[in-house]
Amino acid sequence: MLFYYTPSDIVFIEIKVAAIMKKFLIFVLVIVALCTTDIELIKQPREQLIKDLISMLSKSTKVQRPSAASLARADIDAQLTLSEEQAEHLNEELADDTAMRNFFKQYCLEREMSLYFFTDKLENICDIVESAMRKTGAL
Repeated sequence: MLFYYTPSDIVFIEIKVAAIMKKFLIFVLVIVALCTTDIELIKQPREQLIKDLISMLSKSTKVQRPSAASLARADIDAQLTLSEEQAEHLNEELADDTAMRNFFKQYCLEREMSLYFFTDKLENICDIVESAMRKTGAL
């Protein structure tokens, strides 16, 4: 069965579209009038609403990513058992991403001897730190 529109159907559809467009135009004019008026009753809530919207949008666009150092520290805690001295030293070395990069460069890339970590444990820490830096793009 073929569907076809009669002239009366087309006129009815055009009337519905015109009514919708008329309502939309009135809505736009009301919004423009409210945004441009200097009446104090409207001006103050409007400015407060704009400030709230801007702050909400700026908060929502900030991406909350964990730092590479905190990610590495959590992985190390989960995978390795450390003595109290080792844990304190690692907290200092992984305090932030810059300190972690320096630790990685010194002990993992340049292979300098560490007073706190030896062979396998140091290699595991280096692997975890490198993985965390790759995940967060800090490497």
